Amino acid sequence: MNHIKITNLNIQFDDLKVLKNFNACFDTGVHWVQGFNGSGKISLLKSLCGIVPVNNNAVSILGFDLKSQALKAKSKLCFIPDKPDIYPFMTGMQFLELLAKIKGVKLSSELFEFIDAINLTPFTDVAFGEMSFGTRRKFTLCSVFISNPQVVLLDEPFNGLDKHTTEQFRLWLIEARKTKCVLVVSHDTHIIESISDSTIVLGS
Repeated sequence: MNHIKITNLNIQFDDLKVLKNFNACFDTGVHWVQGFNGSGKISLLKSLCGIVPVNNNAVSILGFDLKSQALKAKSKLCFIPDKPDIYPFMTGMQFLELLAKIKGVKLSSELFEFIDAINLTPFTDVAFGEMSFGTRRKFTLCSVFISNPQVVLLDEPFNGLDKHTTEQFRLWLIEARKTKCVLVVSHDTHIIESISDSTIVLGS
């Protein structure tokens, strides 16, 4: 059983066909999604988590159809967009607690270890509206430690990060590739090319 199975996926916005009869399968590892601007990279990620609607049987996550078995499929994945919309009055810890509540889990020791490792502890009670872009980015990356997702979708995960946090997350990816299926859209070639297990080029 594939972590992600895509069968004849079509994505279209008005008259613009972004993906047509797209097929792919992904299993454990880090998979680098490339392509020119407008080739459908972000639309693909959004379709895999249900933000962009898909037809029945077009996408399955660990055997669960994304449309007809949406709750089961989505419970297995985590999507971190490049610029997530988060309430400006919500603190970093409130954000993480909300995610955990939605998933029905408790915050893990692994999460707090990562928070400490990237020097985020002093900002847990700071509101998102008062944070720098880089600090907000760090909190969103912490999402990967909530509910132990088996499928992780990352849109430009290294944007806005300092060198130390970049290295810490790179090390996490190296470990995650052993047990998780990670799809990454990133222009940080020097980071991703050394740890990716496969590359898929859209629009080629």
